[in-house]
Amino acid sequence: MELYNHENSKEELERLRQENQIKRMKLRLEYGADIPLESKNKDLSPEIESQFLDSIQQFEIAYRQAERIRVYDYIGKPKCRRTDAIPDSEVRHELDQIIKVLKKNQIDLDTLCNVDDRVLYRFITEELFFIETDNIRVIGMINHFVYEEFHPNHEYDIRNNSTWFLESLLNTKISLYTSYLTKEAKTNRWYENFRNAFHSFKLTDINILAIQVGNRSASVKFNIIFSGIIENSQETASFNGEGEIEMLLISESWFIQKITLPFSPE
Repeated sequence: MELYNHENSKEELERLRQENQIKRMKLRLEYGADIPLESKNKDLSPEIESQFLDSIQQFEIAYRQAERIRVYDYIGKPKCRRTDAIPDSEVRHELDQIIKVLKKNQIDLDTLCNVDDRVLYRFITEELFFIETDNIRVIGMINHFVYEEFHPNHEYDIRNNSTWFLESLLNTKISLYTSYLTKEAKTNRWYENFRNAFHSFKLTDINILAIQVGNRSASVKFNIIFSGIIENSQETASFNGEGEIEMLLISESWFIQKITLPFSPE
């Protein structure tokens, strides 16, 4: 009896695997889904994979049939107080309540930086409510919004991009640093020549000292401590001091146009 169940189980699993392959093929052919014909996760059970593929199909069907609808209508037109009519002592409560309504309707709102409660409440009720979304409700699907995508925090982006650029510039194992450069800066061979002059770098510290933001440009002053082993030798060059980065705002993203590094060899 145990042997029979075991064989039956194996046959059932094989049948599910074959069905999953057919589901994957249909998703690719009928909906243009970017999904491999075979699962790359060997630990994923055929049962769970089947449920996952069914969810994708449900979403694709709903998406094709969906109409566009305002977020306010999507969440049931909740009653909200005018921002200016809410006392300071009650703003947090009103914000919490409206966020609960959003979450109940599978909508998440995140912030990358600290945003004042009243400002965030005003954004939700006076901006987010009027944004159109697909009128789809699928179990497990979340509509995700980020406040800074509507109101960028330029200083936050500049600080992060500057730090990430410096870290990637000093990582000779990857060339990710080029993604932070303007098109003009990418043609400057200095970056490549600088990295090629060293076998490896050791980054000790980066400290952003000051950021000045203009209309479409910005400058960053920073202090950095790092060292590099010179290529084809065992000699080490040390860098310690202030540097500067010039940045440009292109397509709502900040890119590095020019960099000046400190140089103080020991």
